[in-house]
Amino acid sequence: MLLRRRFVKLALTPLIAGLPSRLLAQDAPLLRVASTANDSYGEAMYAVDQGLFKKAGLNVDLQNLSSGAAIVAAVAGGAVDIGITNPVPLIAAVSHGIPFLYLCSGGLINQAEAGLCVAANSTIRTGKDFEGKIVASPSISDINTVAMKAWVDQQGGDSSKVQFVEMPFPQMAAALRRGVIDVAPIAEPAMSVAKRDGGLRFLQPPVYVAFGNNFMIGGWFAKSDWIESNRETARRFVAAIYDTARWANAHPLESSVILAKYAKLDPDVVKDMNRAPYGTSLVPSMIQPVLDLSYKYKVIDRAYSATSIIAKI
Repeated sequence: MLLRRRFVKLALTPLIAGLPSRLLAQDAPLLRVASTANDSYGEAMYAVDQGLFKKAGLNVDLQNLSSGAAIVAAVAGGAVDIGITNPVPLIAAVSHGIPFLYLCSGGLINQAEAGLCVAANSTIRTGKDFEGKIVASPSISDINTVAMKAWVDQQGGDSSKVQFVEMPFPQMAAALRRGVIDVAPIAEPAMSVAKRDGGLRFLQPPVYVAFGNNFMIGGWFAKSDWIESNRETARRFVAAIYDTARWANAHPLESSVILAKYAKLDPDVVKDMNRAPYGTSLVPSMIQPVLDLSYKYKVIDRAYSATSIIAKI
């Protein structure tokens, strides 16, 4: 009987290996993936649209959530298996005992993709001018807040004297024009819309300059126990994401159409806006500057090595 089982296994293995990946994907367990419909996090949308998950033998249920914080909560609670977020909420979760690990990189920085904005008639020009002002960020403790605190201090101001308030990117331009806030880091595609509508001025240097020019805006992550139990699925996912990254980097026009569809944006705005490049590897230097500044500005309570939050699969 044992010999028979071994024979059947040996006989079926080459047949299974030869099946089209789309058929394997139909029989594969459901892989629940969460993203948001924006450019830096766009790879999963492209992979679904172009059939690249199916090609990798993955049966993916893509859920577009409202924010990186919502994605972190969904993965932590087991509602989804894999999500994408920037290093700040991920390391904050790790610091509270949630065993997240990055699987692979997502969007990388394009310094032109976000602008530090003030109203056109504002007198704010330097870090010193931020003191006593109201500055908007999508979250009080996110990558944008850390970047702006570093910007203020590097440009001659004292970030401890700045008041931060939460506000979604699409609402920031109108709030600046009305004088509700004084400064905001507006990212694409909201930045292109804001430029088109006018009434704003962009400060220099770019808002993310403190992190350098090769850091990761978003990376795909999962809980360590899920990775341990699903290594082959994790490997397939990473391969599919990097295949998608190479496709998207080479096809900006085609990917812009997909992004506009999922994000419900004007295709002409997406086509012309500044876009993020996508990573095809993940090394600690893409993450470490963000971790170091997160510790400096007390988003996390101790220093972390980027190596400690990258999965070995």
